[in-house]
Amino acid sequence: MYTRILAVLGAAALALMAAPLSAHHGWGGQSGEQSQLTGTVTTGVSLAGPHATMQIEDADGQVWDITLAPSSRTSRAGLTEDVIPVGAEVTVTGNRNSDMARYEMKTVRVTYDGTNYDVYPRRIS
Repeated sequence: MYTRILAVLGAAALALMAAPLSAHHGWGGQSGEQSQLTGTVTTGVSLAGPHATMQIEDADGQVWDITLAPSSRTSRAGLTEDVIPVGAEVTVTGNRNSDMARYEMKTVRVTYDGTNYDVYPRRIS
């Protein structure tokens, strides 16, 4: 009986751990090379959802979706929803989506007003 209870609890624990993994956004759909993009913030940092996000408009008027680290990691890097105002100029460093028709970058660093917010510090090259 004790063994059966442990087995059920173990299976439940594994199921609960699998849920966050299914929501994780990997790096497989991104270009292998890092690049930088400078633009104006059109939608500020949002910590809602599995990954923090923001949008910036480049010099050509193209709006880019910026995917940051998971919200908790982005916050620990010092980048919270109130740090960068809409209209501010930022530079993001990261990996562009492999599909060049999508204007999306998975970002490892956001630079604003001379401060670097390293949301994936081990990935900065």
